[in-house]
Amino acid sequence: MNSKKIFVLFLIMSFEIFSVKAQFELWTVGTALTVPQGRLDVSVFRPAQYGISNTFEISAQTWIFAVFPNGQVKKTWYKKDFAVATVHGINYPSWALNMLRKRDKPDYIPVDSVVPQMLAFKNEVIVSKFLKKKTTCEAANYLLSLKLGVQFAWQFKEGDIPPMEKPIIYPRSSIYQKKLLWYAGVDIDGHLNSWINFSADVDFLSVKFNMEDIAIEHKGMIMLPLTNSLSILGGYKIFFGTYPSGSSQFAIYPLLDISWKYQFKPKKAKELDLFEKKMF
Repeated sequence: MNSKKIFVLFLIMSFEIFSVKAQFELWTVGTALTVPQGRLDVSVFRPAQYGISNTFEISAQTWIFAVFPNGQVKKTWYKKDFAVATVHGINYPSWALNMLRKRDKPDYIPVDSVVPQMLAFKNEVIVSKFLKKKTTCEAANYLLSLKLGVQFAWQFKEGDIPPMEKPIIYPRSSIYQKKLLWYAGVDIDGHLNSWINFSADVDFLSVKFNMEDIAIEHKGMIMLPLTNSLSILGGYKIFFGTYPSGSSQFAIYPLLDISWKYQFKPKKAKELDLFEKKMF
């Protein structure tokens, strides 16, 4: 077989692959949907997720949990034509901040700073809807999600941490100076074909409702399954934000992650009516 025939065959095979209807499950991160009951999703950089039920999940960033205790829950309250969910998280950042301070990184936390004892809280409302409904031939596609959230910290011991004027870090760390962070965003998740999914979002963040202290973030991701349980994720994140010093910064970062999932088998219900069965 000559090279031209091989090339034509390759094109035909590629067309067939990309024409197959989507089967790979969509990402639920940033949407009003939760992982299925009994499903454990573990990633290198994303929080690990576990489905308590089909509408309730718990998650935590496990690899830094020892120095940065954290956790959050997501509950889907309504799931028909569209889905509505709330997300509630809590973390204790003081240990991690003290470790960073002792490394003497003046751009982050000067060594002579006093890290307060505090708890940080996160609350979100997310509404999601499939733009393309499920049919007998293909799965539902293009899940659009709108979110509105707020983050704040409760300090029970005074401290003195200067603003960390770094991309992505500053808006989220502003709550350590007793400031309120609120944000709104839009996500779109969908199938490119039967084995590649995509996710893209745009978020607007503001510190203390101050329109001069804002950030705009955009993320694009592609998800590719390597096996039935292992997937690879790649993409980019773009940041533009202003700082209290009056400066602003634009930054772009590559993203790469590996995700592993495992479906626990449901326990068999115990038979409690053994003695109520009829004897023949």
